[in-house]
Amino acid sequence: CKIFGGQMFEVKVEKVQPSKRKMFIKVPIQKVQKTKEDIINHLKKTVNIKGFRKGKIPKEIILKNYGKDIDEDVKRDLLEEGYRFCISENNLSVVSDPVFLNVKDFNEEGFYFEVEVEVKPDIELKDYKGIKISQKPYEVTQEDIDKSIKQLKSAFSSLEDSHEQAKPNDVVVFDIKAKDVQTGVEIKDLTGKDLYVQLGTNQLITEVENAIVGMKENEEKTITVTFPAEHSIKSIAGKQIELSITLKSIKKVIEPELNDEFVQKINKDFKTVNDLIEDIKKRLLENKRLQEIERQKEELLEKLLDAHDFELPQTVVSKETSNLIMDFVKDAYYRGIDLKQEEYKPAKLRERFEPEAIKRVKATFLLLEIADKENIDVSGEEIRNAIEKEANISGKNFEQLYKEYEEKGMLPLIKVDLLSDKVLDFLLENAVKEEAV
Repeated sequence: CKIFGGQMFEVKVEKVQPSKRKMFIKVPIQKVQKTKEDIINHLKKTVNIKGFRKGKIPKEIILKNYGKDIDEDVKRDLLEEGYRFCISENNLSVVSDPVFLNVKDFNEEGFYFEVEVEVKPDIELKDYKGIKISQKPYEVTQEDIDKSIKQLKSAFSSLEDSHEQAKPNDVVVFDIKAKDVQTGVEIKDLTGKDLYVQLGTNQLITEVENAIVGMKENEEKTITVTFPAEHSIKSIAGKQIELSITLKSIKKVIEPELNDEFVQKINKDFKTVNDLIEDIKKRLLENKRLQEIERQKEELLEKLLDAHDFELPQTVVSKETSNLIMDFVKDAYYRGIDLKQEEYKPAKLRERFEPEAIKRVKATFLLLEIADKENIDVSGEEIRNAIEKEANISGKNFEQLYKEYEEKGMLPLIKVDLLSDKVLDFLLENAVKEEAV
């Protein structure tokens, strides 16, 4: 224990767990009285009481009208001030909200209370320079080039009405109704109107796509499908479903021919097909280089985490777990997933996402510790540049986005992310890369 005495507070701090501290704070009666007087004097200048001029109200009248509120304000101010004083005197790096305990009433000696907080964990850094990681070769294959060309041709393709049977690659518009054969209940996950999809692109479940292929415009078809028990859509898993499909339109995709004229439309700097292919190769090679760097960073981080063992603040882990769950639930909701199923119960989701939260929290504390030791920092300009880059990508106004992040208190979080990336870059520069066999 450490005891600090001062004119304002007497404080003691105990280490109750590796990342938890308990504060014992005593406020002298003189400090209580001064805080109370300050609040009373403030009220004298600001409140209106009938029969008295503002600033001339007797103390007794103020106490009679606001005595209970004054005591509450004194207590609130002293809790906050005493807590902040204790943090400062003990140089604590607090990472959780304070939990106030055993808050006593005022007495002739003053005021006493206790506080529990979680702090940044103590980390004994192991060797983090010279970590051995694999370096895997990468190359651009003809298959990669062909795939990119196909995507380009698809992006510049046009649609033409078709009166033939629907086939893979056609774009179709259709209505579909689905119901459980046994109960007659409509299955909303498979019901919709004016659905627009391109066949052969894995947008539809296999059974629906197989039914549409071969149909003609304005044709109606009803089929019955028994879905396997392990089907990914839980509302139809293991059930016999009746599907009624109305095909409203079929359009054939007309892709442009790959020639010099086509590539000149894509980019005025291109003269021939070969110019396009060389540009594709260059871009693909850079993408693969960046992917390999990210893979190396992930491998390096895993080895760094394995080499260090320290207790994490549970409130931070719990908060990160909740954030991951919230992101998942939002995404699942917009994708139409039925969140009432057993696997999406709060306890199941917490069990599912907590390991990832633990990894993220541990990595953050570890990388920030290395940043501190190596004097690695992130400037305000770097934060602004990152937000400006995000604004350009999303098409948002930079100043508005910056102000939004500032008001939401997100700038420190952005700084931590940037700092973590900087440390990983530093570790990668100092790693020993071995050619993968």
